[in-house]
Order: sequence, then structure tokens, then C-alpha cells
Amino acid sequence: MTDSTGPRLDDPIDRYVRRELTPAEARELAQESLDDSEMFENLTASALAAAALASPAKVVRFPRKTRFIAAVAAAAAAVVLVLLYSMRPSQQHPLPQTVVSAQLKPSLALSASPGQPILLASGLQFAASGRDSAPVFRSPEPESRSPQAAGSIVSIEDGLATMNLGSLDGLGKGSQVEVFRDERSVGHLAVTAVFRERARARILAAARIQVNDQVRAPAAAYLDALLQQVEAQSGRGDSVAASTTAEKAAAWAETANVPSVELERLASLEYQLGSLQLAERHYQSAGPQASFGALNNLAVLRILRGDYDGAEAPLNRVVSTSSKTDTEYASSVNNLGVLAEIHGDQRKAAELYAKGLLALTGARGSPERQALEANLARIRGVH
Repeated sequence: MTDSTGPRLDDPIDRYVRRELTPAEARELAQESLDDSEMFENLTASALAAAALASPAKVVRFPRKTRFIAAVAAAAAAVVLVLLYSMRPSQQHPLPQTVVSAQLKPSLALSASPGQPILLASGLQFAASGRDSAPVFRSPEPESRSPQAAGSIVSIEDGLATMNLGSLDGLGKGSQVEVFRDERSVGHLAVTAVFRERARARILAAARIQVNDQVRAPAAAYLDALLQQVEAQSGRGDSVAASTTAEKAAAWAETANVPSVELERLASLEYQLGSLQLAERHYQSAGPQASFGALNNLAVLRILRGDYDGAEAPLNRVVSTSSKTDTEYASSVNNLGVLAEIHGDQRKAAELYAKGLLALTGARGSPERQALEANLARIRGVH
């Protein structure tokens, strides 16, 4: 029989430190902390510490059961951490409202120094990483000719036409190629076999096609070939050639009807080559069909060049229309937090970082979550 005069059961904070709280108990503890400033601060630091200790970046390997317990503890820590910031009334214990200094300039994760707000942008981050996993151009030899948008029919036999465009120019098996004579369309070809600089194609609908008629590669296919060449040249370290080809691709994209996804690729390559303004222009050119990633990246480019007001609209569009569990949603919420820091509103920044962490509850150890944790820890002064 329990002695009612004996010491009381373990305090909930002690149980939290030992990682014994269930998610429901964590919520209750977070609610209680709203009326206790000291408890609130202690729980905040403990939540960050617990999450850090459970990080998969650790080299030490533990038994499966221990890893499961650590995962549960990290989940409880995340619940407490998010609830502490989402439930805390704004009028209680306000954070210092200091204006961010010039030294606190935002940066992408791979180039961020300690103390800098970290921006998240998937396409730009990939470009900045050196493109180690970039797709290999079809033929990376430096002496390769450049992709061509137009060619001609060199021979016709048994209903098959051979043209001097090939995989180097973006053609693939099944591609449809339009044929012109004196700038007038005279028919179409369906590619049946593709070689590096040649292709064979079936003449469609009994078109009266002749040798020396002009053929044109599909606009999107040709642009894709140019972008692959930029990637190959950049991968070889030939930045001059890569910049020249990127300019050629940009000029083509402005005059041709190409999918927005190709414009987004071009924007990422322009950023890689150091052309922030051109990259921004290509993201803008993607128009209403721009992906959430493109909108987020457009905002990041504006933040990097100091256009903070111009960055808010694309970020708010992503946050208001994307799924609350998407990585791009979390990235845009993080970037809105960075803007809040820039404007000196640290409390709002902390709330946004916590909101981003909540969206990535199932992505423990991801680069996006690590950046959000670093931003939140920095702004709270937890190291």
C-alpha cells in the first residue's frame, strides 16, 4: 500500500528530461508552462537538447530498441518544442525586438557561417553544392559540336527519312519532328531510331517530303539538350563555355514555347554560374505554372539581393496553397522566419521556425529540418 505521506511521484519535468513523456503528456506539460516563465524556458532548452541528442547525424550506433526509444523521445521533444511556441501568448515575456545587424546577412545552408540565418531553397542549394549528382550530358567530350535546333533531311528510302539531327540535339525515339520547305510546314516525321548526330524517322500521313527539306527539333527537346551541355561544361570546370551556352539557352527560351520546368532548370544553372538576376528572371518567366519550389527559390534570390518586400508575396503564396506537410511549405515558412528576423521581429521568427519544424515531424534528420532547428536554436540563444 502506498504511503500518502511519502514523497510525491516524479515531477513531469523530470520525466520529460528522462524522455518518458507520451505525446499527450507533452501537450499537457506545454499547456502548464504557459503560466510559469521559468518552466517555459527550461522546457524550451530541454526540448532542443533532446532533439539534438536524438539526431541521426551521430556516428555512434545503438541497438534497435534503443533507437526506437530515442525516436519516441525525439517525437515528444518535437511536440513540446512546437507547442511551446505556438501556444505561448505574444504578450507574455516578449523576446528582444532588436534589428538584425548587417553582419547577420541570410545565406543558404552550405555557405552559412555560424550565427547567420539559414535560407532554404532546394534547386539553388543543389546548384551550390557542386552538382555532384547532376545528370551526365549525353556526350561530354569537349570537341562535341553544340546542339542544333534545325537540320535537314539527307536521304529518303522506303518511307523512312534520315536527318542530320540526333540525340545530341535532344531527339529521342518517338519524338515528332516537323518538316519545312521555304518556311512552310510540309509534314511530320516520327523518329524510329536515334544516333548521336543522326536519326531515322517514319514519314507520317503520306506527306510529300523531299531530301534537303528542313527539320526542326521540338523546342523543349532542344532546350533540354542545351541545358545538359551547360551541366557537362560546368562539371568539367569550363565556366566560360558553360556561361556562353547558358546565354544561348536563355535566348532560345525567351522566344520559344517551353515548359516551365525547363525554365526552372535554366534558372538553377544560371544561379550556379553566378547570374542571380538572370536566374530570378527565369523563375519569373515560369509564370502561373511555376512550381512551389520555383516560387520559393524566386523569393530566396530576392532575399539574397536585399529585396525583402518582393520576397514576401511568393513565399505567402506557397504557404497558403501548398500542403502543410510538404518540404516546400516548410522551406517557405522558414524563409518567412528569416524575413521576420531581418525586420527585427524575433518572436514571429521563432513561431515560424517552430511551425516549419511541425511540418517536418516525419523528416527527422533531413537538411531542411536541421536548418530549421539551427535557426530556432540560434534565435533562442541555445547552443
